[in-house]
Amino acid sequence: MCILLVEDEPLIREVMTESLQEAGFEVMQAESGDRAVELIRDAPCPFSALVTDFHMPGRIDGAGVARRMRKVWPRLPVVIVSGRPEVFREQWESEDGYGVLRKPYLPRQLIELVRQLVQAAAPDPG
Repeated sequence: MCILLVEDEPLIREVMTESLQEAGFEVMQAESGDRAVELIRDAPCPFSALVTDFHMPGRIDGAGVARRMRKVWPRLPVVIVSGRPEVFREQWESEDGYGVLRKPYLPRQLIELVRQLVQAAAPDPG
């Protein structure tokens, strides 16, 4: 399973990447929303989930990345991470397949949320 991870802070991005890889996920990294949109467009692997910081410098924030991703993969699980989730929590948590994670968080919280959303999005085998 391949996750697109969008985080502008290098140290946080590396910790998140390592944690997700240790949990068995392949991770594609983007340091900005602009770069994430390029990766979505070029799709080097079929993405299983998007994990994106909400507030980022540049033209495209986490919401823009999520919208672009959902245009390509409408049911793809999306985790939005922020130190200020109260600004958007109700908007995103009410949508199917979205999760909100407040900074600071433990790596296991990220992994649990990603797994929960990916499992919920999986087609019912029955």
